[in-house]
Amino acid sequence: MNEMMKNNMWFKTAFLTFVFCVLGFVQSRADIQLTVDVANKTASTVVVVYQTTIVEIPLDDNGHGSHTFQHIGAVHASLFYGMDSKNIFLEDGDRIHISFDGADFKGTVKFEADGGKEKIFKYLNQVTLLDVPQEKMALPFDEYAALVDKKEESMMRILKAWKLDEVSPRFVAVETGRIRYAYASSLMMYAVGHPFVAQDTTYRPDEAYYDTLKKYAVADENLVELKEYREYMKEIARMFGCKKEEAKTPYDRTICMMNYIADHIEDDKVKQTLLNVLAIEQVEQYGISNIDELLNLHGTYVTDPVLQTAFKEKYDAWDLARPGNPSPDFRAWDVDGKAYTVADFKGKYVYIDLWATWCGPCRREMPFLKQLEEEYKGRNITFLSLSTDARKADWLKMVKSQPMTGIQLHLGTGSRFQTAYKADGIPHFILLDPEGKIVNANMLRPSSPDIRSYLDRQPGL
Repeated sequence: MNEMMKNNMWFKTAFLTFVFCVLGFVQSRADIQLTVDVANKTASTVVVVYQTTIVEIPLDDNGHGSHTFQHIGAVHASLFYGMDSKNIFLEDGDRIHISFDGADFKGTVKFEADGGKEKIFKYLNQVTLLDVPQEKMALPFDEYAALVDKKEESMMRILKAWKLDEVSPRFVAVETGRIRYAYASSLMMYAVGHPFVAQDTTYRPDEAYYDTLKKYAVADENLVELKEYREYMKEIARMFGCKKEEAKTPYDRTICMMNYIADHIEDDKVKQTLLNVLAIEQVEQYGISNIDELLNLHGTYVTDPVLQTAFKEKYDAWDLARPGNPSPDFRAWDVDGKAYTVADFKGKYVYIDLWATWCGPCRREMPFLKQLEEEYKGRNITFLSLSTDARKADWLKMVKSQPMTGIQLHLGTGSRFQTAYKADGIPHFILLDPEGKIVNANMLRPSSPDIRSYLDRQPGL
């Protein structure tokens, strides 16, 4: 009897150990590990962009870098090195290694991953979605729709011919959705494009147009992380849920779209995701004043803790960066290592540029910023550029080798200042008043034709 009990205890212990090991393995494979090796590096970071997220991966002196992505599901992404980029696909559990020569990124890049996923990388960077020529919108809708269908069928045949379901069925499902909703959006744009291309101001969409769009309006939780799908479903909600007299403001439009989604989409994951996206976009663009109805809808239908946290972060971030509030503080350094904070610039308006050396759009704004600084020389305003480069050496190299105007400081990546201003993308511009209070947390770019009139309206500037 005692021997039998000992055997049972041994069996239970062994079984539990096995279960814990399996669970630990599954948990560890839920993340994505990306490593990068660069020979003859010409930049100190690679950048991965997916959805609205930007991840800088620093490279050490040997050109090596790594990053672990946590629970992002399966997404299309772009890998940037300098101004060049390649398309990649990230899926939970992936172990990816990318190597290339920094002097010839596009010509030497090598993608390695488990399960033969190199084939997906090749597909993404070799195959291009076929555009439907804009002039074809002059056709009657049924002929245009038939042409779009042919383009979609052609792309689906190409995808099938690559036999990528043998590598990742999940990729094939997501890519099929991307193709389908890219062309569905082309159909949706017909109502706007046809009057312009055909020079027909009398055109009004008919029942066949709306019936065609409704065929694509299917709740599919497997596609809800796909940008093309979400944008299409949101536009369906606007089109069928918002009467013209009810959508006079962006907030009114958001509310009627949210009501339509809450009433018409039964799949809970799709419903919650779309409602959360709409709520976040409204808060990001217009703030948190007078949004009680939005909060009621969001609080009622969005119960997923992950989605709730994402919304709360955006809500709290806007509250910090509300116009009239004291600016969140920063600590940044000049080329000599001297530290500065917001308090050091009080007494004048401060036009802040959040940028990075690897950011192409940031560089394109520089000539406009330089011209603006020249025009406002001697006025009550300071032009301050804060570099968000992960490596200070990159910023120093550019500042010392190129004629940079204004005050140049290094802030670094992931600062509380950048987070408080919801500056997920750069360049991002901010205007503070002489007391260090926020005038505009999402200020006009230097290239904007309206920036001078905006600045000139500020009292005492």
